[in-house]
Amino acid sequence: MTKIIRFIAIILICISSFASFGQQTDVPAYLCTKLEFVWESEKSLEIPESVFYDADNACIYVSNIKGTPSNQDANGYISKLNLKGEITSHKWVTGLDAPKGMAKYGNFLFVSDINDLVVVDIAKGEIVKKYPAPTAIFLNDVTINPKTGTVYVSDNMTGSIHRLKNGNFSVWLKDDQLDHVNGLTFKDDFLYAGVLNKILKIETDTKLINTLVNNTKSIDGLLSIGDNSWITSDWVGNIQMIDHGEIKLLLSSAEQQINAADLGFIPEQKIILVPTFHNNRVIAYQLKL
Repeated sequence: MTKIIRFIAIILICISSFASFGQQTDVPAYLCTKLEFVWESEKSLEIPESVFYDADNACIYVSNIKGTPSNQDANGYISKLNLKGEITSHKWVTGLDAPKGMAKYGNFLFVSDINDLVVVDIAKGEIVKKYPAPTAIFLNDVTINPKTGTVYVSDNMTGSIHRLKNGNFSVWLKDDQLDHVNGLTFKDDFLYAGVLNKILKIETDTKLINTLVNNTKSIDGLLSIGDNSWITSDWVGNIQMIDHGEIKLLLSSAEQQINAADLGFIPEQKIILVPTFHNNRVIAYQLKL
């Protein structure tokens, strides 16, 4: 009888696990048919702000603020997830304050941390360098020129972009057009910046700024998914696709107060990675084009 009871219990557990597989615990108030839920991580992250997919190491990095986004409290850290959304190293890198945007060049991960640009040795899983930015207030997103390794970091509180080149980290561009500049992407020798209600295209040689897309609303995450095609998030919980200037809402969880911060992207599978900030998890959706 005991063996039978145990067998039944195992069957019930398996059925329960199968039934919950591929289901989302909190479905967004609006979810476009172009997005399909794939997985969600455990809710054990602590204010995840940014997600970065590392194709070379087949993993995902998540920056955790764990506290107030502007506090230098040494509580922040980076988690490592596998491509199924399982947390493989909860506190992979520690010693940060309030880490946000991330980008990778070679074997190093570059992380913004209030008024520092932090360099992480990926193989060692430890911080090897910090570049201070004394005039910065709120360093946010990070992107890198893949040809040269030049790093660009937005500071949305001062309307400026910092640059790390040849070991010098300083303000590269400050302009009234960089209103609440946040999401950055480097593509085809141009720097693209998400600002309040616009996507800007910036020539890195001349620093000439042109407006690429208008009426985008606020931009946090900025992803390039093809020629003149973009995915943006606005932190409060809205994700949009912008295709040749046409803007379409893909997801909105604003009513549920589930945020959508700095997005990550797995291009091979067209998977969008959404850090939910106060909701303490990462959610993956596949984009159906």
